[in-house]
Amino acid sequence: MKVLDTGFAREFIRLCNDGWQFGWHESNGGNASYRLRKSEANEVRSGFSAHGWQRLEVELPRLAGECFLITAAGSHFRSIAHDPKHSLGIIEIDRSGSAWRECWGFKGDAQPTSELLAHLICHEVRMAATEGKSRVIYHCHPADLAAMTNIVPPDGALFTRLLWAQVSECAFVFPEGVQLLSWEVPGSVALARKTAAAMERTSAVIWPHHGLFVAGATLDEAFGRAQTIEKAAGIYLKTCMTGRPYLSAISEEDILRMSREYGLGIEESGIFGRPAMRPEGFQQMSAPAPVSVAPAPVEAAPAPIEVNEGSEAFEAAVPIPEPEPAPVSDPASVPEQEPIPSGEPLSAQELVDPPLSAQGFPKLGGPEMTVEAALEATPPAFRSQPQVMPEPQSQTMPEPQPQVVQEPQPWPQPDPQFPYQPEPQAGLEGAYQPQPQREEPVYRYYPKPPRG
Repeated sequence: MKVLDTGFAREFIRLCNDGWQFGWHESNGGNASYRLRKSEANEVRSGFSAHGWQRLEVELPRLAGECFLITAAGSHFRSIAHDPKHSLGIIEIDRSGSAWRECWGFKGDAQPTSELLAHLICHEVRMAATEGKSRVIYHCHPADLAAMTNIVPPDGALFTRLLWAQVSECAFVFPEGVQLLSWEVPGSVALARKTAAAMERTSAVIWPHHGLFVAGATLDEAFGRAQTIEKAAGIYLKTCMTGRPYLSAISEEDILRMSREYGLGIEESGIFGRPAMRPEGFQQMSAPAPVSVAPAPVEAAPAPIEVNEGSEAFEAAVPIPEPEPAPVSDPASVPEQEPIPSGEPLSAQELVDPPLSAQGFPKLGGPEMTVEAALEATPPAFRSQPQVMPEPQSQTMPEPQPQVVQEPQPWPQPDPQFPYQPEPQAGLEGAYQPQPQREEPVYRYYPKPPRG
């Protein structure tokens, strides 16, 4: 059976793609590994190709003969689903647990992840801690969790309490808490040993300013554990961004009550058994009491002063502005106006038909003027011209033409063998010729007889 057709390979590829969709794998960051069951390894062993053995820096006898599906070094999680043979591979551990070799994948001279040693050591530790149930190691780079390591002191117990106080689900997903390491060089043996030592007590280890290292019995369990931790870290950061202290949070008594109710074993973890540094405002506190502010004293208005109009005090209190002189215009620029003639007032006839001046405008007053004299004195442009109506022209209606009724043409009868026969066109000899159409079958509907 092909590796990519198996269920564990499809689920592994989905985990990698979901992690990239959540934004936890920038560039080539992050890695994952899955320990195959004996039955799964036997199904795909026929497609293995043997390579040379390579020595491990430590001996891992518990992993002797085990096979692991693991991501390749430098692989981008966004490309794993498109090219899994290049981004993934299967390795096998020898019978002594001190060497490994490639069996499948790693196309194009690819190599397993640079965190291979940390994966294998943690697999062995989690196998012993869970009696062989743990099979998945997942390493990702969640942004909110990395930001939380910048503001929270490096204390695993404090980190655990802060995460548990955000969401009730956290106590169920990682009841043993989280471990917080000091910063180490990625891919180094020191980081692998510190992570393995921490995973003896927990399934989630935080690398400060780097990422998260989680284990699980299944791919869904490991991914869900990482998702829950990152979500709680995001809630904590959003609460800190408000700038207000915690008025309510899940208390330690509530967490212990959940542990006793569901048998989580938090009492035995010792997280609440020793003091831990806590940021200001973590404890439940009451709202601040309102502060009473006394009103500011109001100054009394000054007494009014009596001022009599015309006195010196009145002029000093109410200054009267001097009038501005009117602008003097140039006499030469003012046009001369026609003098208004003096005489008798206008009669009723002059009001209706006033006399006109030499410019053609009504003339106010003056000697009487007849209508003829006024028309002669009016310029031609202002004279009203009589309107001449054109004579109506007689319109002749055309004689109606007799309508010619055409006889209906008989409808052409198609050829029964080929109803549509186009005329052949010149220059198309040898081209496609239409074939006779087949008669379509006639479907008849027969109702079903009634049931007796």
